[in-house]
Amino acid sequence: MFENKAFEKIYYSRFIASWYNSGGKRIRSYVDSEKRPNDFVRWLRTLTINDKQIPEDVIKDILEMATNGKAELEWNLNKYLKEIGQ
Repeated sequence: MFENKAFEKIYYSRFIASWYNSGGKRIRSYVDSEKRPNDFVRWLRTLTINDKQIPEDVIKDILEMATNGKAELEWNLNKYLKEIGQ
């Protein structure tokens, strides 16, 4: 089970939700096809919160939370989206 930890009083899930709410593309893994950090990781690295950069171990934890869905829920959502034509 994942714990929704916080960095500088901002919960990890808020970083993920902000990414998607602002139009960020799907977060698949740490690297993209060119073997470099994905856009989400690069964005997290640009943030300064209360004069602090997000440490790499925190970025790794946020990314793990963002990319580890439950397969059964994802299958159900895929089925649902097909049913409603999306």
